[in-house]
This record gives sequence, structure tokens and C-alpha cells, in this order.
Amino acid sequence: MTISFDEFVDEAMKILDVNLRGYKIKRVQRRTDSLMRRYNVNNYAQCLEKLKNDSEFREAYLDHFTINTSEFFRNPQSFKYLEENILPVLLADNKVVNIWSAPCSNGSEPYTLAIILTELGYDNSRYRILASDIDVGVLEEAKSGIFNENAIGNVPPLLLKKYFEEIKGISMKYKLSQDIINKVSFEYKDLIKEPYEEGWDLILSRNFFIYLTTEIKEMLTHKFVEVLKPGGYLFLGNTEFIFTPEKFGLKKIHSSFYQKI
Repeated sequence: MTISFDEFVDEAMKILDVNLRGYKIKRVQRRTDSLMRRYNVNNYAQCLEKLKNDSEFREAYLDHFTINTSEFFRNPQSFKYLEENILPVLLADNKVVNIWSAPCSNGSEPYTLAIILTELGYDNSRYRILASDIDVGVLEEAKSGIFNENAIGNVPPLLLKKYFEEIKGISMKYKLSQDIINKVSFEYKDLIKEPYEEGWDLILSRNFFIYLTTEIKEMLTHKFVEVLKPGGYLFLGNTEFIFTPEKFGLKKIHSSFYQKI
């Protein structure tokens, strides 16, 4: 039996309980085809059978499908702006600052925030950092605090020496300090389907929108804005833009940064 890719997507969404149509469909097909080649799966019908009956393949599909590339201090100038212009304001105006990284991938982004706040001299009683992702495997990786050389390329040398230790016997692997690891909480969450917790001062959703359809991007923007406090900030990736932000109740204050009106 042969089935089309459209038919495959409809059935795969039921099996995985993930809205694959929220992502750009050509990307979903490319990811699916590449994984099928890796596992010598010949057609979409066979791929569906493996998704139903092979838990290892199902986990591999979700891992291959989701976006798991991230690094510390990605786009350093954006984090510099955050450090100098946004975090001090939030910490001056709030007893506790609530920060959400969604999705968080391998944890580089929320851990970057924890490092910045530590360097600014704030005790972790002054802030809460929650990191969410749909990929269970990448969440476990994030919790381990072990990173390869690619993830730490933007970390300034003094901070690298202070917060990372090269793992002896494992080439180019670095362990983040347990003190920083303890400052971030992780959770599983499907950002497209599930409701959000309210009361955030800062939401980081960086380099996620570029993979989504226009409809889903707008839906997620509304969801993020709804749970931001008035005056709270949404921090996107450097290549992501919200056109006519005022229709979402936002104003653009800097490259990649939007504030809830």
C-alpha cells in the first residue's frame, strides 16, 4: 500500500500527538525523508508502521523533527542589549523576575541567562528561569549540563574559565557548573497545543518562528502576549520579525525585542 505525504502527516499527527501542520510542511517532509533514508524505510506507509510499533524509531523521529541546535550567547549583541537595557529595568521594578525560555533546546539559552544574572550579582531568589521543550531527549541533555565545543564558541574566555570545566577523557566536551545548572528548571511542553502559565516578565522564543507557518506564528504570538505581564518583553531570534506588532499589543523597542503595551 502506498500513501501520499499528506496522508502520512494526518496519521502521524494522531500517533505522535504533535501538530506537524503547524510547521512549514516542506521542512517536515525533508526531515521525514532524511530519517527514512537513515533507517532504510522505503515509503510513508512503512514509516507510519514504524511510528506505531517501534518506540525507538518514534523517539528518533521526534528528535530529528524538532529543532535542537542552540549555543551560549547566540547573537552576542542581542544578549548585551538584554544585559544592559532590559534585565536591570525588570529587576528594579519587580521583587522576583519571571523568565521563560520556550523552546529551550539544549539549555544553552536559559543557562546563558543564569550566567548573566549571576555576573550582574543577583541572587537566584530574585528571579525564576523556566525552560520548556517538546523533545524529552534534548531536555535530559540540557539537564546534564554537558556541552560540546560548538555550543560554547561565543562564551567569553573569562566566563568559560569560571563556569565550565573540560571533561577529561572526552574530547571537546565541557561541563557547566552545578551552581548555574541549579538556577534553571526544565519541563516538557508542546507550545502549539498546550496552555501557558501566566505572569512572565521576559519570554525568549528564539529561532523557533522561522520553522512555523504564518498562522501558527500569529497564534503563538497571541499566546505569548497573553501571558506576559504589562510592560513585559518578548525576545526573538535575530532573523525573526513581528510585522505590525501593535495588532498583538506589542511595540518594537530594539532588534529582536518587543514590549507588551
